[in-house]
Amino acid sequence: MRKNGWQVRFHMIFDSRSRKDDRSARIGMALFRLSQAIKKMTQAESDAFGLSPVQIQTLLFAFHTRGDAATVGNLAHALGTTHVTAVKTANGLVRKGLIVKMQKAGDRRVTLLGLTAAGTQTASSIEQWGRTLEETLRPIADDTLAQFESGLGTVVAAMHRSGYLFAAEPCSGCVHFRPNAGDAAAPHYCELVRTYLTHEASLKECPEHTPSPKT
Repeated sequence: MRKNGWQVRFHMIFDSRSRKDDRSARIGMALFRLSQAIKKMTQAESDAFGLSPVQIQTLLFAFHTRGDAATVGNLAHALGTTHVTAVKTANGLVRKGLIVKMQKAGDRRVTLLGLTAAGTQTASSIEQWGRTLEETLRPIADDTLAQFESGLGTVVAAMHRSGYLFAAEPCSGCVHFRPNAGDAAAPHYCELVRTYLTHEASLKECPEHTPSPKT
């Protein structure tokens, strides 16, 4: 019955008559339409770079993710794809000379992704990817955006708990992060991976970020 219940609610999203009396269905339809619009925006921007959206996401993943966490497995989570698809995407960028694959020290089963010099240059040039969406939102009143941001945060958290959404963040605010626990060369410490981190590494995104209750 639970499965059928979900099927009925999903059907209601696309039924304009049903949406009138169901706020969740109306919001669900709005989010679906937004996802379609964002897909169209990012595809147009990607075409200008001669890359696919998933290739751009992969380059930005390698650019912004802390080196020891930039694994193929975490890339798959970030892209919302299977491990096989993530491998194929990475291999395509390897052939383009933009990505390098390395075995992780201490665990040769894990593959890390890094950027070549050309990859770093390309990733820097596509940092503005997604600007069309930002420019669309900018004219909206700030108080409206604030309410929208708060509501979206709740939706994002719900999707994250359900396993449908992946979010990586820098070390600050993570329950595992211990700032200023080391020396000048590597001043911070991560209890999860049991490693001292440089300040620059702590500013990179980590897929294992777990928000501290205090933040």
